[in-house]
Amino acid sequence: MKYAFTSKIELLEKLKLRHITVSKEILEKFWTEDDKGSLYNQRFIITLNDTIQWQAGSVSLGNDTAYITVSTERMKQIKVDLLDTVNVELERDFSEYGFEVPIEFEEVLNQDADGKKRFDSLTLGKRRATIYLVIQVKSSDKRIEKSIAILENLKRAPIGKETMRHILGKDLA
Repeated sequence: MKYAFTSKIELLEKLKLRHITVSKEILEKFWTEDDKGSLYNQRFIITLNDTIQWQAGSVSLGNDTAYITVSTERMKQIKVDLLDTVNVELERDFSEYGFEVPIEFEEVLNQDADGKKRFDSLTLGKRRATIYLVIQVKSSDKRIEKSIAILENLKRAPIGKETMRHILGKDLA
C-alpha cells in the first residue's frame, strides 16, 4: 500500500536535522497486528515530489506524530528549502535491513561460517549499521576488503558483548 500526503520541511532544533512530519493517523494506515515495537517507529520507502526515493524509518516526535529525516542533499536535489511544502508518498518497507545488502558482503558471509554466525547473532540495529559501513565504500574490491576486516574484528570481539567499536576494530585485544 502507498499513501500520499503533503508535509513541510521543518527543522528539529534539538538535533539540528531537517524532517517531514507524519501523523498518527497516517502511521496507523501501515500498522498491522504482526508489527512489534512502536507505532511511531516504522520503516518506509519515501518518495518526495515524485523525484527522489530512499528507505528510512520514522521516529517518534511526540504529540501523536513522528518524523522522517530529509538530508540537505536530498533537499537540493528537489530544489526545496526549510519550511517548503513537499509531496510525500510512503510505502511500508518490509526488507530485512531497510536497504540492499552489497553482494560483496553477502559473498564474504557465505565464505566465512564463523563470521556469518557472529554477524547473525548481532541485534538488527548492529547488523544494519555494519552493512551500512560496507555500503559507504564505493569500489567493489574495497567493499570486499572492508567486509573481511569487519568479520575478522567481529570474531575477535567478546561473544554476546559485541559493540560497534569492536566491529570497527577498536577496543580489541
